[in-house]
Amino acid sequence: MWSEAVLGLVFALFLLVIWRKRSLTLAATVSAGVLGTLVYTWTGWLGTAALLTFFVSSTALSRLNKQEKEQRDSWQVGANGGPMLMFAALFSAVSWEGFLAAAVGAAAASNADTWASEVGRRFGDRPFHVRSRKRIENGFSGAVSGAGTLGAFGGAFLVGGSAYFISSEMNDFMLIAVSIAGVCGCFIDTFLGAYAERLNRCSVCGSYTEDEVHHGRKTIHASGISWMTNNAVNALSSFGGGMVVIVLYIISFFSF
Repeated sequence: MWSEAVLGLVFALFLLVIWRKRSLTLAATVSAGVLGTLVYTWTGWLGTAALLTFFVSSTALSRLNKQEKEQRDSWQVGANGGPMLMFAALFSAVSWEGFLAAAVGAAAASNADTWASEVGRRFGDRPFHVRSRKRIENGFSGAVSGAGTLGAFGGAFLVGGSAYFISSEMNDFMLIAVSIAGVCGCFIDTFLGAYAERLNRCSVCGSYTEDEVHHGRKTIHASGISWMTNNAVNALSSFGGGMVVIVLYIISFFSF
């Protein structure tokens, strides 16, 4: 009971700090609090360790790069944490280890994507766009770099490793599956960003952007699937990371 109270207090203080630092809107802070509470209720320390590792490390990296010019809203929180919450709910209902590992894998995919972006931006050269096969400026979806790829591996393993260290429920196979899934989820994000994500054009300066508003005016849909926003890409890549874990568990079941 005391451990739960301490965990709740630490999580609440963390949310208060990132809200005061204007990393999250008030609605996003509340959404993150609800998400964390449900994840702990349904997965215990293992899922909570994965979620906190994602929250803390991704926020720290973003602020280190000074890229958080806008507060993250509740839609972004849902896009990154929603798939993990779904797998956590399935684990609560069915109690199959694969769903628990999938919840961690979804968090690993979100963290790998964030680490790939932030590490690539800070240490990498101009990234290589998967679709155009040309070097582009940092900040656009669908591009890869050597430093960013290494960041993806590090972000995925950090989530799995923290859960492995904190919870005895995390076994060796789960750690391997989660780490693989995290990197796969990041690559799913890259390919969706290159081939499907919506790209808009600013009616003022003519530049291309993922933002819906640029220079104070609504942007015009230029390419990609109209509903495939950055939030949709993030949600699908996180979900994909969880599904990779489930596939690995199914393969292991028929292999032994």
